[in-house]
Amino acid sequence: MAIYENISMSKVFMQRPLRVLSNIWYAFISGPKTGKPFKVKFESSTLCNLKCVMCPLTSGLTRKRGVLKFENFKKIFDEIRVPYLNLTGLGEPFMNPEIYKIIRYARKKGSLVKIDTNATLLNKENIKRLIYSNPSFISVSIDGMTKKSYESIRKGANFEKVIVNLKNLVSYRNFMKSKTQIQLFFVLQKDNVKDLIPFLKFAESLGVEVVNGTVAISFGTAENKNKREIKKEEIEKVKRDLKIARQQLKIKINIENIDDFLENPDMQEQRLSKKPCFYPWYNPCITWDGYVVPCDLYCDNEIVFGNAFEKPFMKIWNNKKARSFRKQLLKKRIGVCARCCVDETFILDKLGIFYKIPILRNLSYRKF
Repeated sequence: MAIYENISMSKVFMQRPLRVLSNIWYAFISGPKTGKPFKVKFESSTLCNLKCVMCPLTSGLTRKRGVLKFENFKKIFDEIRVPYLNLTGLGEPFMNPEIYKIIRYARKKGSLVKIDTNATLLNKENIKRLIYSNPSFISVSIDGMTKKSYESIRKGANFEKVIVNLKNLVSYRNFMKSKTQIQLFFVLQKDNVKDLIPFLKFAESLGVEVVNGTVAISFGTAENKNKREIKKEEIEKVKRDLKIARQQLKIKINIENIDDFLENPDMQEQRLSKKPCFYPWYNPCITWDGYVVPCDLYCDNEIVFGNAFEKPFMKIWNNKKARSFRKQLLKKRIGVCARCCVDETFILDKLGIFYKIPILRNLSYRKF
């Protein structure tokens, strides 16, 4: 939800009101066809220098590996001019030599740009290049607050080096008076549950703006259910400590998925599988090699609508396969969708006033 708060407070909302309004309308209607998406996750790389234990890259992703080329990116971007662009996939973005060029191009065209990184490659030179490219948001994944816990999850990384890189990033951002927002991200699992509160305190002391987080979910070839098998007493303790931390800390904390897991550790997937999802109406994912998939949870191309390097994006986004997918999602989450933790009830709540108007309610495919 924090993403949408950032969007609503930015110039993008004012610069592209028709795109915003059309996406709201298509989300409300939730019909088989939709408009140009407001938000796109465009995979910059499936190459990575780490072997994180919860990642499909480590567990045996079957699709090809590679990086997004600038010319291919430009072709798609110029077609849809997406207001909010997330340049993150399964890999490490900074293994793509053209990533800075891609960021700069999208920013100059007026898009908000977010990039996620493990920060292992953010030496001083790369930090300068990154801040110069002017992304809107940089999210750094830190899944442990001790060398042992962090390196047992983010295999191949050096804890001390990553912390130094992160501090240098914040310092240089501040020195340059850049408006780039720096966020930290935490993936909760049984091996780092004790690190959650220290992570929040570290983030505040570091001077980043936001902390985000989720629980380890199963997606692609990564079956992560065992990583969520946390002892009941540990869950109860972190819930108590989290309540206190929220009272003491001033940093913005967006960890709704973790909150939900702590309250529903045994039933989270079953409960969330009944929650609304609007992604296929406004938020597709495009792989580094051009394949359009419903969202990034379909990380091994389990469902593909088409290839945007070969056909116009909008023809793919509204083709027969895409329309059928939307129809199915309105009925029930199945397959990959059934394991997803996305809960967009807040969008449904925002649209609630329109659903209360009979003449408008009858226009919507989303029945209650």
